[in-house]
Amino acid sequence: MISIFRKIRQKLLSQNRVTQYLVYALGEILLVTIGILIALQINSWNQQRIESNEELEILEGLKNEFENNLEELNFSITINQKVTEASVQLTHLIRSNALENDPELLDDLLVRIGTFNSFDAQTGVSSEIVNSGKLTLLKNDALRTQIVNWLTLLVDQEEDILFRSDNYTMNLMPFLMKRFPLANGDLTKKLPFDRKNYLKNYQEKSPFKFKLSEQEYLEFENQIWHHKHNNDYVSINELNLKDFLNTTLKMIKEELIKKKETR
Repeated sequence: MISIFRKIRQKLLSQNRVTQYLVYALGEILLVTIGILIALQINSWNQQRIESNEELEILEGLKNEFENNLEELNFSITINQKVTEASVQLTHLIRSNALENDPELLDDLLVRIGTFNSFDAQTGVSSEIVNSGKLTLLKNDALRTQIVNWLTLLVDQEEDILFRSDNYTMNLMPFLMKRFPLANGDLTKKLPFDRKNYLKNYQEKSPFKFKLSEQEYLEFENQIWHHKHNNDYVSINELNLKDFLNTTLKMIKEELIKKKETR
């Protein structure tokens, strides 16, 4: 093709047809320019198609990740709400001076207040797209903000989870271990995350009885209240996370519908 253009130019110059040569040269330049623009447009379309496919993959990955997180979060919410219920029931026994009336219930409640859960979110997809810079592939500005906020919320939640665990381990447990035969709780203990029943429990009661003086009832109530108080923070955080997950999932699904409709 280039040799043909060269021959045409040489022929026009040899015939001293300058005007026609200039017109031809301009036409050739225009033709080349149009070719470049077409090539650039094709390249742009290809790039857009690649980015669109990447965005679709990211949306699908986020959808799966957030759906799994929502399932695990609901599981955690249920467990931690039971901890609150057990704390309230135990406080009622303390205030009514009825701890000795139902020792089996007392043993069970002491186990239940310690069977709390820590929601461990999956963040593989969301962290990867933020750290790799692929977040810009998401066309929805609000959704991009949600993904960044999601990772921040998880960091904030971790502080309350650690505070609850530390208080239970360093304050409540030492108090209970000096005053109650906690091993009795093993007779009825069922861990919610032991889904395949791997747990092996004690079969006989402890020969020891609980020892709690009248002066210690107030401290016992305060210890249970403080544990409930810490667990309340975790539970409220989880309920807020649930709202956030539901909102984000709705946005992701709407974006997926739009993407699939335009393909």
